[in-house]
Amino acid sequence: MGTVKEQIKTVKKEMGITHKDFYAELPDLLNGIPYHQSEDTIKFQLNHKNVEITLGPEGVRKLGLSIRLPVTFVILRFFSFSEEEISGFIKHFNLRFMKGGG
Repeated sequence: MGTVKEQIKTVKKEMGITHKDFYAELPDLLNGIPYHQSEDTIKFQLNHKNVEITLGPEGVRKLGLSIRLPVTFVILRFFSFSEEEISGFIKHFNLRFMKGGG
């Protein structure tokens, strides 16, 4: 018998957030879904399928001489998800981390 290889789809994002702020929002993002955090990787299941979120190193974006904003590269890995399922989660993810402006 052959083995079925799990299809992995990756989404990369550049976010204006610190790790501390990301982790503070994580429970609301997952809305009670249990998760496991190991260093800078978060693993959980969504509809019985695996998801991994990995945070890259924190950085700083400089705007002019005095404005400094946090920046973190985030990689989301979806295991055996359809494009529609990924799109739905990314939409939820983006709304959760959207910052209001005035």
